[in-house]
Amino acid sequence: MAWEVKLKSLLLFLTSIALSSSVNAELITLTFPGWEIQYNCQKRGPESFFYQAVPDTGNHKRSSRFHAEERLPRHCRQFSTSTYKLSKNAEIFYDRGHMVPANHFDHDKAMINATNSMANIVPQASKLNRHGAWRKTEELVECYRDIGITNVWGGVIWGKDFRNDHFFETHGVVTPDFLWKIIQFPNGKVNGWIMPNSNAATAVNMDSYLVAPKTISKYTGIKFPFFNNELNKKDDFSMKKPKGCSREHL
Repeated sequence: MAWEVKLKSLLLFLTSIALSSSVNAELITLTFPGWEIQYNCQKRGPESFFYQAVPDTGNHKRSSRFHAEERLPRHCRQFSTSTYKLSKNAEIFYDRGHMVPANHFDHDKAMINATNSMANIVPQASKLNRHGAWRKTEELVECYRDIGITNVWGGVIWGKDFRNDHFFETHGVVTPDFLWKIIQFPNGKVNGWIMPNSNAATAVNMDSYLVAPKTISKYTGIKFPFFNNELNKKDDFSMKKPKGCSREHL
């Protein structure tokens, strides 16, 4: 299948990248109420994150304002909190993409506002963020967090494609070439994905980017707390939304 060929090409490309984009990098651990971020000072963006999604018990609205992370040294911060702007003729547009999504902490006003820290933001392809595979993973968490404990790991693989580093001058941030996420569902099942930071990873083809968690460990250096059967297993299909869940508006 065409998507299988593309996935193999993606993994071959990743193999040409250093095992971990954090090698020799200055990583800073930032702990927020409810989640944790490993922040890459050189890239001026979040390297990885973890949170445990809690049941949906609130409906605070996300602020439209983003803020600098005062706990970071100045030389590590993005230069601006403004949007990532490109010309109208650009092939791909980029959002201020949340790594830890705001809506999963909408039960507490301070916590949802904290997700707008620029330490939690990377340039993310708008279609991937708003309608694509990344968005789909957030919808899965939105559904399953009401059923039971749902653990979420995620982050970026910076890569070596400098052609997409459009915002280095305005924000000082490197644009990641790939994003990854692992969800451990309430029944213990684990899905892992590595998806290109582009328009390609749509919601329809998200299964094409499924990988074994061990593959993500290989490229990030992160060790995940799974038994071998889940660590080494590459699923053929992503988990489906549970019956009765129609959460699409995050």
